[in-house]
Amino acid sequence: VEEEDDGEEDDASYAADGMDDWDDEDLDASFDGYEVHPGDWSPDDDDDDSSLPPLSKILPPAARCVLLRGDGAKALMPHLRWEMQSAGFEPAVFGAFTAANQNATIAEVASNVVEAHERHWRLSGDPESPANAKEPTSPYAETPSSKAMWATNTAWEGEEGWRPADAIPVLNLVTDAATVPDPPPFGVGDYFREDATAIVALDGVVGESLRAALLDAVTEPGWDHASADSPPTPKWDRSTTDGINGTTEEDSEDGHEEDRVGESESDGGIRSDGIQSGSYGTFRPAPGSWGLTESALRDVVSHPSTSTFLSRIAALYPEYHVRTMPADALEPDGVAGASPGSSGRRIATAVANAAVYGDDFKWHLDADPAALPPSSPFAERYGTYVNRSVGRPLFVSALAYLNPAGWTADMNAETLVLDPGTGTGVFVRPAPGRVLLMDQDALHRVSTPSPSAGVPRYSLVLKLCFYPKDPEARPRLSRPEWGRPVNFGTARGLSSPFANDGESRA
Repeated sequence: VEEEDDGEEDDASYAADGMDDWDDEDLDASFDGYEVHPGDWSPDDDDDDSSLPPLSKILPPAARCVLLRGDGAKALMPHLRWEMQSAGFEPAVFGAFTAANQNATIAEVASNVVEAHERHWRLSGDPESPANAKEPTSPYAETPSSKAMWATNTAWEGEEGWRPADAIPVLNLVTDAATVPDPPPFGVGDYFREDATAIVALDGVVGESLRAALLDAVTEPGWDHASADSPPTPKWDRSTTDGINGTTEEDSEDGHEEDRVGESESDGGIRSDGIQSGSYGTFRPAPGSWGLTESALRDVVSHPSTSTFLSRIAALYPEYHVRTMPADALEPDGVAGASPGSSGRRIATAVANAAVYGDDFKWHLDADPAALPPSSPFAERYGTYVNRSVGRPLFVSALAYLNPAGWTADMNAETLVLDPGTGTGVFVRPAPGRVLLMDQDALHRVSTPSPSAGVPRYSLVLKLCFYPKDPEARPRLSRPEWGRPVNFGTARGLSSPFANDGESRA
């Protein structure tokens, strides 16, 4: 399917030459295999045919596709997919030639296969895309907690005249710089770029009327937010463990064997109460933090105020298709709740927090496309890549602070963002309706409220994907009209927020 690069970039069809007569005792028919990507259909350097359309018109960007031909190859497709992933090949969409496309070009077949994959998992960012014209066929692609959501109505009662120019940037910086791989959207190559994560805080996106509606949506109308020391139950419970620290205790040498959980020093175990043991000792999880139940979260995701919030974020970024991330397609084989360490809970497209005194949150990333399971449908479509790669969806978290006026500085509960390379960071203090936008691979945590707070600090987070409308544009969170971002921490030496933006270097 793929051969070692010997310095020659042959057309993918040539890679299959000589395979037609390959007979094996395990195969009843000969087969061809093609690994195809956009670069395979570039015209030769000496081809002067200017009538050929650009690559962006031939097939989707960032596509990698493996096409098989022959009944034997089709039968082996699941095994070949697994073997390629196990061997470290980049994830790819798999498909086969059929009678319906026997006269089509490789590019046309690959495009159809990729579109079918997008439609199956509802992966496209464009609501008008042919991939979204039909209902998805995956049982996981269109569920209430992971439903693809686009929104266009920015008006809200009392805020009908809102416009993007009302947004006021109060923080605009890049940090956590590194040199990372930079895959091109079309073709292949070993390129690198200087990269940094972006953090933006905005006032004026969520007005007082919309803020109050969002707070009612995550709690309930009439709830006493000024004095209630916890959110309403049973809509909220303390089962949320994401971002909560526990304690690790060293096991004594004379500890009783029945008190230990692990079978051996190298292979720990987890009890039903979450206690985990290994060579490091015994880990006892802290009590879970407050979070919405799954049914309540479904209601919040579909609430009109949430739709308006999303619409305003999308209005700030007209050069992107902005949608909630296709959460189930980020999991192994697209099976909801199958991610390691998820305890069977599916990835959510929205999260509500009610931080209270005594919570102890840990540093974490919301998501990282470079760390997706290679068998996830999203990785098969777009590959595993560093966020902010050209032509690929940008993973963004949009957080709205929902408490009304009166949250003073001594009540704490800031959002902390870390620059690991320098051990320094920045914080964003809650303010009514303030919106924090972060690249999802930014390392951050919640600061627990102080004892004097007395009430939870409420917030709503939408997990989004920004799909560039220009397939050759590098997605970025900072906008020119907000001024040049501050280069913070390890990013202080960069000549621009994205050094070498628009060009890659070998």
